[in-house]
Amino acid sequence: MPRTRISIAIYLFLVFASGITVGLVSYRLYAANTASANSPKSMTEYRKRYLDGMRTKVGASEAQIAAITRELDETKRKYDALAAEEQPLHDKIQQDHINEIKALLNDQQKVAYDNWRAERERAKQQAKPSR
Repeated sequence: MPRTRISIAIYLFLVFASGITVGLVSYRLYAANTASANSPKSMTEYRKRYLDGMRTKVGASEAQIAAITRELDETKRKYDALAAEEQPLHDKIQQDHINEIKALLNDQQKVAYDNWRAERERAKQQAKPSR
């Protein structure tokens, strides 16, 4: 049965309309705004933002800023001391985890696991932000 010009025009219209629809939806998905974390990259940047906020939003005087800075230093010292106390426990838990995983692996897998862990540790050290 021969197709009429109207049916051909309708088919062409549907093909182009579906192409436009797919293109628009694809563009919308591709160009979607991603979340932009406006978080500080280092502790010094965080401290600067914090103190700027205390000056501008709270209205702290320079004498108060000096006292706040001393308090920030003391708080950091306390957190560092706590981290130092907890580090041996953290290391023991980590080592127990590694030993349990190794107990599940054969000799060849243990070597591959050790290499993989070393690779992950190197990547972690390179990605670690400076404090």
